[in-house]
Amino acid sequence: MKVKTRETENAVIIDLEGEMMLGYEANDFHEAINLSIEKHKLNIVIDMCEVKFISSWGIGILIHGYTTSTNAGVSFKLACVPKKIKETFTKIKVDKIFQQFNSVEEALKN
Repeated sequence: MKVKTRETENAVIIDLEGEMMLGYEANDFHEAINLSIEKHKLNIVIDMCEVKFISSWGIGILIHGYTTSTNAGVSFKLACVPKKIKETFTKIKVDKIFQQFNSVEEALKN
């Protein structure tokens, strides 16, 4: 999984690409979340357009990011979640945890 960040005035967009499994990439994701909080950004949007697969570990990474962000008073949103991953979220009922939007732009507006 590749992790890239980009910033707007009051948000950080974290672009994920590839397969969300276990590995050192989790550290990159956690670091991006923590840096966003340190910069006092009000919103974190996770762009999942290019995520091909997510393991249970990957879901755990997202939940950790959500918990860390919300505990700091920062909103945590998912954008462009692929259909197959949305179905997985629904099956295991984590779809009720995450705010999900069709695009990064939509997530930034809400």
